[in-house]
Amino acid sequence: MDDFVCTPSRQGSFGPPDKMAPGSPSQESMGDSLPDDTLAQIKQELAMISTHMLTKADSGGLLQELRTAIREEITALRTDLSAVEVRVEALETEAQASRTQHRAAELATTRQGNMLLSLRRQVEDLENRSWCQNIRIRGLPEPNATPLPDTLRAVFRQILGQEGPKEIQFDRVHRALGPQRPDGRPRDVLCCLHTYSTKEKLMAAARGMTSIQFRGSEVSLYQDLSGLTLDARRALQPLTTTLRDKGVPYWWGFPFSLQIKHGTTWLQVRWPDDIPRALRTLRLPNIWVRNWLLDTPLAPRQDPGMDDRPLRPGEKMPSHPGCGVDRVAPRSNREQGAQVARNQPDHEVLGWSWVGG
Repeated sequence: MDDFVCTPSRQGSFGPPDKMAPGSPSQESMGDSLPDDTLAQIKQELAMISTHMLTKADSGGLLQELRTAIREEITALRTDLSAVEVRVEALETEAQASRTQHRAAELATTRQGNMLLSLRRQVEDLENRSWCQNIRIRGLPEPNATPLPDTLRAVFRQILGQEGPKEIQFDRVHRALGPQRPDGRPRDVLCCLHTYSTKEKLMAAARGMTSIQFRGSEVSLYQDLSGLTLDARRALQPLTTTLRDKGVPYWWGFPFSLQIKHGTTWLQVRWPDDIPRALRTLRLPNIWVRNWLLDTPLAPRQDPGMDDRPLRPGEKMPSHPGCGVDRVAPRSNREQGAQVARNQPDHEVLGWSWVGG
């Protein structure tokens, strides 16, 4: 019966058998087999390790010191950032003030430039007004066989014929300043007539003549103009040449302007900025024109008190007060105007430019 009955001493408890292998006798007895000095050394090292290990109090102190150091560094950084912020704000304020001052200085410079250009135009107009009784005569031989006043009286009587006054009075007569030309061409003669009406009669009669011959020389009469006006007309010569080639009528006005006929209206060129608009309106190709206003972009659109719009049909062009308008309307006789302008720059011919319509 004992072979069929499981006892605890032989089979253990009911259940799965224990899979753990029984410990070896060497492992169980290892602790007992270590020498005493080795165990003492191990205990000593463990004691030393425990002595150097941080305690909870030590860890708390270190964390507190770390927090304090970080807080101090952050406080210093905040102080530095505040100082930098103050400096940046000061720089931004100064920059804004500088921008405001620069803008004000730019506007003041623009205003002063416009005022200078306006004064330049006024001086130019005053010169032309003061010279409205002057005539420039070109072609008189030099030296003179007779005094200049007597020679000019003979020329003017030939031009005026029976319509001239009995006595032509001059305020002054002289050759153009400067030495004689090396090529032998005579210098121009400038004269200031005593009365404006006599000067206008002379200019009108000269415009109606094909050519003026005096003692074997061809003589031409021109309106004496300011050097600023002549320089502006020279600068506009590429434009006037194109207008002549296209058969577009134009003439010069006072104060200085180039009047261009476009259909039933007139285009007015007073400033360099007006040229692109005139070219677009006339459908002309781009033309390079020198800026006669000292190559400056500061040019007002119009003179004070002057209308910048095109003239309406039937409206008269503005006249030069006291001196008339320095122009001649287009005439049916093209050859006459072409003969007067022959071999002469268009900005100097009698102070006007004739273009057949």
